[in-house]
Amino acid sequence: MPASGGFYTRAGGQLRMTARGRAVSVLAALLVIGISLSFLNVPLASSAANAVTVTHLNEAVPTDPMSPVWDKAQEADIPLSSQQIYQPGGGTTRGVKVRVVEDGQSVAFRVSWADDTRNDTLGTIPSDAAAIQLPVDPSHLPYQCMGQSNNRVNIWQWKAALEREGESNMGAMALENAGIRNLTSNGICKAVDTPGVDPQAKSFHDGKEWHVVFYRKLSKGGAGTAPLVLGNNSSVAFAVWNGARGEARGMKAVSTWNSLAFPTLEQNQTGNLLTLGLVVVLSAGLVAWTMRRFAS
Repeated sequence: MPASGGFYTRAGGQLRMTARGRAVSVLAALLVIGISLSFLNVPLASSAANAVTVTHLNEAVPTDPMSPVWDKAQEADIPLSSQQIYQPGGGTTRGVKVRVVEDGQSVAFRVSWADDTRNDTLGTIPSDAAAIQLPVDPSHLPYQCMGQSNNRVNIWQWKAALEREGESNMGAMALENAGIRNLTSNGICKAVDTPGVDPQAKSFHDGKEWHVVFYRKLSKGGAGTAPLVLGNNSSVAFAVWNGARGEARGMKAVSTWNSLAFPTLEQNQTGNLLTLGLVVVLSAGLVAWTMRRFAS
């Protein structure tokens, strides 16, 4: 005889769960899981391997390359290869490790790569260097090698020797921003200094690796400024020059474009609703199957 609203039945002096009871139990369990995933912001699918995710901070972005705050950001491993489009080609660095953070006002990239020689003096040996490339128009991604004639890129180029010279500045006041240039380019070897929202850079060499922080104010962009704003994703590419290997100008290791994803509160809420909606749909299907399977 059914009891407790049809969820249990008494047989042989014992209570047993009915098909309806089992279905409702499964649905309740799945809903609890779905709600938990939603509130914890756990995605049901991971992003592409080479995606660079921007982490939001409730504190100022760190400009010190060795700040422990960088541990809060997700690290992306970006492969590099020798530049061979424009000769002389070359480039020996095989990858960079990238972390990106924002605090609602500024964005900072920490780029790290293996290099056991520190080349940061002006002379016959080229300076160690690195660059970040961003599209001026993220909705129409240009050719990855320094843009196209009708589609420019914004390049932040850092050189170790220029940074060191700026810090010492012959005993006068240090020029903190001397190691980095804000460039735009519309083709290979066509980069020019361009006024815009200037980036800054700080570096640290630990004897085995370079760690360079590039940072800049968030901005909707302009002629000399790539747009970097909350809620609008973009793309990013990287380049590294190893001075000890004689790398300069076109002799560099480069990456392809990688997605640059800015998480926002609105995006997180949408993701939560999608997660919960998917769980509800799957639950309904499973409940229907369960009721058919165990119906008496």
